[in-house]
Amino acid sequence: MQRLLLCALGALVLPTALAGLVTACDNNVIVPDGDGGRGGEGGETSSSKSTTGPGGKDAGTDALSEYTDPPCKDPPPPLEQFDCDPYAQGNGDCGPGEGCYIFVDYPPEPCGQEIYGSLCMPAGVGQQGDPCNGAQDCGGGLVCVVTGSGTQCVQLCELDQIGVCPSGLICEPIDVEGFGGCL
Repeated sequence: MQRLLLCALGALVLPTALAGLVTACDNNVIVPDGDGGRGGEGGETSSSKSTTGPGGKDAGTDALSEYTDPPCKDPPPPLEQFDCDPYAQGNGDCGPGEGCYIFVDYPPEPCGQEIYGSLCMPAGVGQQGDPCNGAQDCGGGLVCVVTGSGTQCVQLCELDQIGVCPSGLICEPIDVEGFGGCL
């Protein structure tokens, strides 16, 4: 199953609790490789170790291929801050011309608490499949995600419901826990 990166909300004036919000889309796409994140069977490949540098001292070593993310002991549950209902656009939670957009605020430390939530912002004009650089490029009820077809606006969907996406698309999980996007 593919997990897609939610593009950040862009340059915004946010409450202090959200000041650390990532502000741009980048090339980080999380796609599990089917091996539980172990990167293979634990052995090194010829591409992960090289002795071609000065003095033959691992000059070509890929640090990421050898890095093991330390486990978090008793990780705290994510915090939630939902100021509006992202599935109920136009219900009065947000003002005229605004849409309700979801976000995830990643902690600065490896085992910190993530914050999942939603907030009102000026609504964009992008629709399903339109290219985007952040949430404000998409209309209410859509989210900007990095996909295999580029960064695009994707309709939000509830993961536990069948047939909520336009024909030919399915509801896939995105970075905001419990939310999906029609891909």
